[in-house]
This record gives sequence, structure tokens and C-alpha cells, in this order.
Amino acid sequence: MLERAEVSVNEASGEIEYVDETRQGTNQVNGKAIDRDITVLPGLIDTHIHFFGTASHDLADWVLEPVEVLVVNSVNDARHLIRAGFTTVRTLGDKVSLGLSRAEKVGSLYGPPRIVSAGFSIAETGGGDDDPKFLPYEVAKALSYSYYCDGPWECRKAVRLNIRNGGAEAIKAYASRSFVGGGQIKPELTVEELSAIAEEAHRAHLKAAAHAYGEEAIRNTVDAGFDSVEHGLGLTEDLAEEIRKRGGMFYTPTLSAYMRERRDRVPYRDEMIERHISREMEIATGGVGLRIACGTDYVGTRTEPHGMNYREVLYLQRYLGPVGALRAATSTAADCIGRPDLGRLARGKRGDIVVVSGDPPTKDASNLEPDRILFVAKSGKTMLERGA
Repeated sequence: MLERAEVSVNEASGEIEYVDETRQGTNQVNGKAIDRDITVLPGLIDTHIHFFGTASHDLADWVLEPVEVLVVNSVNDARHLIRAGFTTVRTLGDKVSLGLSRAEKVGSLYGPPRIVSAGFSIAETGGGDDDPKFLPYEVAKALSYSYYCDGPWECRKAVRLNIRNGGAEAIKAYASRSFVGGGQIKPELTVEELSAIAEEAHRAHLKAAAHAYGEEAIRNTVDAGFDSVEHGLGLTEDLAEEIRKRGGMFYTPTLSAYMRERRDRVPYRDEMIERHISREMEIATGGVGLRIACGTDYVGTRTEPHGMNYREVLYLQRYLGPVGALRAATSTAADCIGRPDLGRLARGKRGDIVVVSGDPPTKDASNLEPDRILFVAKSGKTMLERGA
């Protein structure tokens, strides 16, 4: 994160070949002269999103809307992300991101961020992600963005299907219910099933992420050997210590998912959220010092719009400070998704560069708002350039 800098990228390799912070003269970023106050950042990373492609926050729409509509809407959402400085995103369960990821890689889809897709999420039959339940099981299964499975071998097969059906680059499992389907939170998938998922992902050299609400679900996630706890509502000091002992394990609190306005009042849910954004974040960022990654859980709806993902950095700033929050969205996020070549302004790293105008986000993360983004490059290729 540099103020007044010269950064150049090798056009052939897409890697940074020169970085220098200078206090005089004109800034030079990938051959572009920028004569104003700027901050140069590595490309931002959101480690937890979905491309659901609907305006409403409604599970029925997510599974019943025609895939063609989801694709078109998601392409637009992806372009909003890159314009906001997010050069890499990891999707954790949806119908369309595997295809978008392939199209981005071969160059047939111009303008999106790099998409690390988990393909379909993995959930238990009859669980919180087996919806809508008013449909017959086989119909719901065919429409879902999750593979339903029961028993370790079915869980292993679900991982293999994700790899076979489009080349998933991550694996996501539901270790508990969520608030979306309503009802009480409960653990889902047994430790044996979760262990099979994590082990099969690791055999394929993929990171495994688990949605976990509640103490038991978090503990099961840790015991099963996952690489990250997603959401992590129900964190305790003992569980935080267990996560820390794992060394390479990450905690992604997805604060953005809980800060949106809710018109209904559900005491059980609201109490869990309140504890998460207060006491649990104090535990995560206090003496234990968990490795916290930036993940919004944004899905592209009106209340969770792609392109406003910087809000997670803003919320994390309350606990980590502005520089720590920026690390959560750059170098730590890169390590979380298994891409240490990203998230850093250093020679030999990918040439993902974001230029922000005005006051530096290293002092206040609100300065990351999309209107302040002047320039974005992904692997050295210019994706956005506003008047310098």
C-alpha cells in the first residue's frame, strides 16, 4: 500500500516487475502518469460471495429464476466488482460462477474479476440448504445450487462432481443451517461427512470452506480440518484458541451480511447477530488474533449489491484498524484462498493494481468507496481508467 509510487507490470507474464515508493515527481502506474494525490493498493479480494443474479433476497428466486437470466445479471454484477477495485472473488455456491470463471480464464468474457469458484455448495438432504421444501425432493434437488448428500462417500462424490463439472477451485460445505430458510440454527453434516469433504478437497489441492453457525458447527468445522470458518456466529474463546492452533486456518466473519437493514424482528436471530458483531469480534481480534479474511457474503441483491463490497473493509476497520482491514482484503485474503501470488505489491506477484484518489484508505477505509477508484489493472491489463 503505497502513497506516491511507481509500479510497472510485465505485459507478457502479467507479473509486477518493478515497485518503488517515491515522495517526489509524478506517480507512474503501469505506464500511466497520475499527477494527483493517490494511494496504490494491490487488487482487492472478496473471499466469500455468490452470483445469485436476482434483485430480491429470496431463496425461491435464487433457485427458480431461469439460469439465462442469472448469467446475464451476474455478468453485470461481476463488472461492478472490478470497477470497485475487486480484482479477485471467491464464490461459495451458486449455479453460474463455474461457467463465468471458465469464460474469464479463456478471455471470452471481458471485464470481470478473477473468479475462484467453488461451484455448487455441499449440504445434507433435508437441511437448511435443501430448499424450497414445498417442491418434491427430486425437483428441488435439480433446481438447487447445492449438491445434497448423506454419508461420507456421497460427500466425497459431491466434491468430485464439482471438480468434474467445470473444474471447481474451492469447496464449500454447510456445517449448519443459516437464517435464510428460517427456523432455529442447528449443526448439519456429521464430523465424518465434513471430514470426507475436507479430505477430498485437499486431495485435489483445493481449499475447503465451511458455513458454520453455532458452537457445535464451528467445532465440527475445526475438527474436520477445513481451511476456513465462514460466518462463525457462536465463536467462543475456547473455539478461537482451537482455530489459532490450526495455524493455517482462517476466520471470515462476513460482517456485511449482518449489517443490512432488516424490516422484521426475530429476537433469536438478532441476538446472535448482535453478539457476533460485538463480543465475538472482540474474541477474534483480541489476544487470540485469528487470521481474519475479508468476505461479504454478498449475493448481488438490492440489499447486498456487488460493487459495494468495500463495506466489509469498512466494518472490519472497527476491530483491525484501517491498515489491518486492508490486509484482510489483500494479502490475508490471498492466503485464505490459496493464492499467495495475489494481494501484494511486490516483484513477481500478479499485476493486480488499484489506484485510489484523495485521502488514503490506509487512514480511513471509507476512502475505498467506488467513486474514488481511478484505475484498476488485473494481471497488468487495464480494466478501469478514469481521468487522472
